[in-house]
Amino acid sequence: MAGAAHGKPIWRDTTGKHPVTHIAAARPFYRFAATGLGAAMWFFLFYRMKKDGPALLGWKHPWDH
Repeated sequence: MAGAAHGKPIWRDTTGKHPVTHIAAARPFYRFAATGLGAAMWFFLFYRMKKDGPALLGWKHPWDH
């Protein structure tokens, strides 16, 4: 059976010997790139919603002109 080992939760390490004790902050370039790519994704989604939104939501058929 999976679960606690000897009555203690497995995910809680109280000894302080866990290998991941500190997570370093992301470099500024990666933060800038992630923000830029996220913004590009949203701009693309909004552009496609502007063009294809009514057809996607069923308000208009794409073959009707």
